[in-house]
Amino acid sequence: MPHRLALVPEVTSDRGKLLFDIAFHITLATRRFRARFMERVKGTGQTESRWSALYMLAEAPEGLIQSELAERMGVQGPTLVRVLDALEEQGMVARRDVPHDRRANRLFIEPAGIEMLHKVDLIASGIREKVFAGISEADLITTSRVLDLVTTRLGRGRL
Repeated sequence: MPHRLALVPEVTSDRGKLLFDIAFHITLATRRFRARFMERVKGTGQTESRWSALYMLAEAPEGLIQSELAERMGVQGPTLVRVLDALEEQGMVARRDVPHDRRANRLFIEPAGIEMLHKVDLIASGIREKVFAGISEADLITTSRVLDLVTTRLGRGRL
């Protein structure tokens, strides 16, 4: 059980304590997973933002408008521009004009981006296998369902 700071009001109900502990553990697990992942993929020369963009584009074979990609990644447009510029320079993504909107570009993952994702995903899948070893499929299904609901509720403008 995590130590509670004096500044944090004591949670008195059993459900409140459980919710606090779950939120704490989600945050801690995310930080630790990201740290282990970053240690292992350092040699690829890519950043977390670049991998995220590549993953999102790989899941959208029809491509994505830049604003759609920014929303899916949870970042602002100007932040994404730098990421996309670097990925385009490396030949991992391509920007293509949108026929009826001269202001917009549709983004596509290129073969070099897919190759990079394969390298990164081999590393990530190894970490996942170790982290989730010994946890039943039923528990994993329940965890996935609950985290999907939580993620949806935490989405932009939903609370």
